[in-house]
Amino acid sequence: MRLFCLLLLSLLTKVAQAQHDVILRMDAREQKARVLTIRPDNIIYLPQDTATTDTLRVASAQVFMIRYANGAKELIQHVPLVKPGLTAVEARQRGMQDARRNFMAPGAFWGTYGTTIAYPPIGLITGGVLAASAPSTNNIIASDVALLKNPEYVRAYQQQAKRQKLGKAAAGFGAGVGTWLVVAAVLVSASTHW
Repeated sequence: MRLFCLLLLSLLTKVAQAQHDVILRMDAREQKARVLTIRPDNIIYLPQDTATTDTLRVASAQVFMIRYANGAKELIQHVPLVKPGLTAVEARQRGMQDARRNFMAPGAFWGTYGTTIAYPPIGLITGGVLAASAPSTNNIIASDVALLKNPEYVRAYQQQAKRQKLGKAAAGFGAGVGTWLVVAAVLVSASTHW
């Protein structure tokens, strides 16, 4: 009987140790762990599938859900990227960052390129005109729509977008001139071989 109790106790200990929490990440990876603390910005846990006894952290934004050993599940609420009351500097930085990430100006490149191909001197003027105009607030793709009410954010977004349009227009003009040079070189080469 004593042997049976020892075996039963050993089995129950192993079953208890086998139960663990599971951190389900946004990229579909699972981390066996013992979750210690859930904070708005990170989750502190002890990993169960490694020999380490150190506590580790994972950003809450990287976690979708925690499945606890008892079967309970907890969806992780993500902290919004934008906190109310941004300073002017933070708003400008966010505006520039969002413009770099979200603003595309293919029309500035292709419009300048096409005009340069069709009418080379006018291509330069077209590029300048296209690049001079800032996008309207309707064309701003913000990471949070509440930012559109912040004038510092909007101003910084539009300034960065103008810089990007200028770069695209310059690239379009350069590509147009380059195309003309290639065509001219081909024509000169063809005429010398005749």
